[in-house]
Amino acid sequence: MKPIAHIHTDLPQKFGIPRNSFLAPHLQGRIVFEPEYALNSAVAGIDSFSHLWLLWRFENGEPGGGAADVAGTRAAAAAAASRHAPATSPKPACWSPTVRPPRLGGAERVGVFATRSPFRPNPIGLTCVKLDRVELTGAGPIIHVLGADLRDGTPIYDIKPYIPFADCHPDACGGWIEDAPWHELDVDFPEQLQAEVPTGKLPGLTEVLRQDPRRAGSKHEPTRVYHLAYAGLDVAFTVDGDVLHVV
Repeated sequence: MKPIAHIHTDLPQKFGIPRNSFLAPHLQGRIVFEPEYALNSAVAGIDSFSHLWLLWRFENGEPGGGAADVAGTRAAAAAAASRHAPATSPKPACWSPTVRPPRLGGAERVGVFATRSPFRPNPIGLTCVKLDRVELTGAGPIIHVLGADLRDGTPIYDIKPYIPFADCHPDACGGWIEDAPWHELDVDFPEQLQAEVPTGKLPGLTEVLRQDPRRAGSKHEPTRVYHLAYAGLDVAFTVDGDVLHVV
């Protein structure tokens, strides 16, 4: 298989990528097709759907953040060179039969196939995004999406419409995840610092910070300053208990 497109987002690094697209519904993304597939006719009718499934590739063994949890496994091509590396020579799979999901604090182990950990035999990611708009250009279509919980430059292997009657199961059971409710942080974001964030980027940034970008099980270090790369910014913050302070 080879990528049909790459997605461009505001998150150039693995650190900070939400563990699920619903955690950051305002994160913006642009799907740009490879020349072979950059045909406006190939997306005819897609704008009648509200959501799309993306199948993509991540790189196993990446350092940083804890991505062994629910929907939206992290990651993908590392920087410009690997973004466009030939799909015929992917990195060997680095996987384990059991993993420690961040949802369980990074302390308990469960079977890899009972999670959406990136450390699995095949580096395939699955994300449901909201379709914002389709831009038709002379160089081909650009699909603008929201809830883009993918690293900038991630290769996209396929795009499929989300079909409510087939894809939504109201009676579905969430397994062990239901016993570990998601916990979010309160974000202290001074107005003078908010003013430095580009127009339209603040909601997504706040959502990323609220879901706690730190590694699962991080020890309490209220004076430690963390750095998040987002939309061309270096966002520095500390975490004291349940409150994240942008500094």
